[in-house]
Amino acid sequence: MMSEFHTQNLVTVDSQTPPEHEQQHFKMDNISLCCDQIPDGEGIDILKDEDDVVIELDCQNDLSEGRKEFLAPAVGMEFESYDDAYNYYICYAKEVGFCVRVKNSWFKRNSREKYGAVLCCSSQGFKRIKDASNLRKETRTGCPAMIRMRLVESQRWRIREVTLEHNHILGATIYKSIKNMGSGTKKKLLPSCSNAEGQTFKLYRALVIDAGGNGNSNFNARDDKTFSEYSNEMNLKKGDAQAIYNFLCRMQLTNPNFFYLMDFNDEGRLRNVLWVDARSRAACGYFSDVVYFDNTYLSNKYEIPLVAFVGLNHHGQTVLLGCGLLAGEMPESYTWLFRTWVTCMSGCSPQTIITDRCKALQSLIAEIFPKSHHCFGLSLIMKKVPEKLGGLHNYDGIRKALIKAVYETLKVIEFEAAWGFMIQRFGVSDHEWLRSLYEDRVHWAPVYLKDKFFGGMSAARPGESISPFFDKYVHKQTPLKEFLDKYELALHKKYKEESLADIESRSSSPLLKTKCSFELQLSRMYTKEIFTKFQFEVGEMFSCFGTTQLHVDGAIVIFLVKERVLIEGNRREIKDFEVLYSRSAGEVRCICCCFNFYGYLCRHALCVLNFNGVEEIPPKYILSRWKKDYKRLYIPDHTFGSSDDTDRIHRSNQLFRGALQVVEEGVLSVDHYNIALQALEESLIKVCDVEQGHE
Repeated sequence: MMSEFHTQNLVTVDSQTPPEHEQQHFKMDNISLCCDQIPDGEGIDILKDEDDVVIELDCQNDLSEGRKEFLAPAVGMEFESYDDAYNYYICYAKEVGFCVRVKNSWFKRNSREKYGAVLCCSSQGFKRIKDASNLRKETRTGCPAMIRMRLVESQRWRIREVTLEHNHILGATIYKSIKNMGSGTKKKLLPSCSNAEGQTFKLYRALVIDAGGNGNSNFNARDDKTFSEYSNEMNLKKGDAQAIYNFLCRMQLTNPNFFYLMDFNDEGRLRNVLWVDARSRAACGYFSDVVYFDNTYLSNKYEIPLVAFVGLNHHGQTVLLGCGLLAGEMPESYTWLFRTWVTCMSGCSPQTIITDRCKALQSLIAEIFPKSHHCFGLSLIMKKVPEKLGGLHNYDGIRKALIKAVYETLKVIEFEAAWGFMIQRFGVSDHEWLRSLYEDRVHWAPVYLKDKFFGGMSAARPGESISPFFDKYVHKQTPLKEFLDKYELALHKKYKEESLADIESRSSSPLLKTKCSFELQLSRMYTKEIFTKFQFEVGEMFSCFGTTQLHVDGAIVIFLVKERVLIEGNRREIKDFEVLYSRSAGEVRCICCCFNFYGYLCRHALCVLNFNGVEEIPPKYILSRWKKDYKRLYIPDHTFGSSDDTDRIHRSNQLFRGALQVVEEGVLSVDHYNIALQALEESLIKVCDVEQGHE
């Protein structure tokens, strides 16, 4: 599937190094930005000192021209050949304003194949004592700027060490002369500066992601642009692009199974980015049944054009499933992002996708996720009520009528009647926002969504909301660089909260509040947080009364359960709830649809089960995703994929997911750690034995 993204304007990076026949998907015009760690190659070694080899370019006429602003070299950058890496550094040096010396080269003793090199600034070091009488003026300053690169197992040249700082003025003097060298050590120069620049710009256009062609930042205030004006590139301040690149490379080097993809326009400027860390990729296998696509920061014109895919874990905590930076709220950017995320997640197709109310998203999700149900976040809509209706006469009355229609109606006919009353009572039939909201009601009103599964992310009760994943780390004016620095801190805190919740759920037994068998049953299975929510429903069974049979339709029996519902002013009123029950099928469904919205049975359904002498909740209403040991018991689908390439990637994902489970279990205690470490060592030995058995 990665072939869908193989274009000249795109660079993709995954820590899983692909087989040779796959590698064309990870290249762009002969350059690949892959930062996975591979041990230094073996071999040795003849060290060749080329301290006197100075590479100087005739660039005096180019300093006044528009700068191409190649990205600075960074640890992890890879090149197809030594010459590609060499030419890149030469043109980068020309751009910055210094000359290059080939300081050292390493060759294998037998094959004389070059496998390592150091390129440095021509001002590196100082003149040797034997040359002290030379009349030529001393030009060296002991400059530390350099790159060290090495040939790795993939037969590419990887930058292993970088120093960017110079200790002298740059661009002041560009030498035209070439120091006399022996024929055996003289480096072949590029044909001309202009030709080299043309060749190199073609090779490295994907790295030009920061500034415009005139050397100025391409940042413009979003509020001053329409989407069409800036949709083809991301709004970045000076230095943001370098910060993005450094962040992605750092994550690639330190986070196994990390994935990112960068999308560039025809001018080589960054348009969109998606990244998914290792834990997010693993979490997608567990918690992608319901996904909230959070574009709050993008749609509200934050400094950071950030979007995120968010799920809910077995403790009811939000979990990150992927992050992105987009050029804007355009169909093109969203299409690229969704398709890329699906590919990264091996064709993941959520049951339900929740987004902000957006027509463009509606059509795109229907196309890209045809098996998923798309709905608009109710809490996101209700948050806009003060903004959209605050200026109206009788605002308080309109707001209360709207809340009653949305949250208190149980049937479609009741919703329609309540909405009609609000419109007529307050004379708002011509209000554009209310009119459009009513037209979209099947995508957000709870009465229309009762057959859809939300698993706790519906926010179908007053006061509930879906908070942005980075809510405590991003505000309106947070700079992009600051967010990238805080990203790992935010995730670390989330992972720590999940780990602590795991320990608490397994090490402690919840205090039972009733003698109900349902409470005891789930106290042994569910995590503490989810059980607490279910326990509340058990306790509220005592506010229900008068369970009576209304109608029998074959195997289905309809019951009526009365409840004293708490309303304003701590007053209670009696409300009727219809519950369908089938003993033969083991099914029970309440008109409030608590199970579909929150993932556990409501008090009304429990009353009907209890009324019919059922002592245990039917298995279909005990969701595995809420269990304490869900991750350990989760069995991945091994049937995915049909080709060898797809199977290889899928096997890699599943192995990593399984290994991550061992890691997460191993950190719970010292005993867990020792057992996990022993198990990993034994597994490695067994895998190696399989390889030796084939020899």
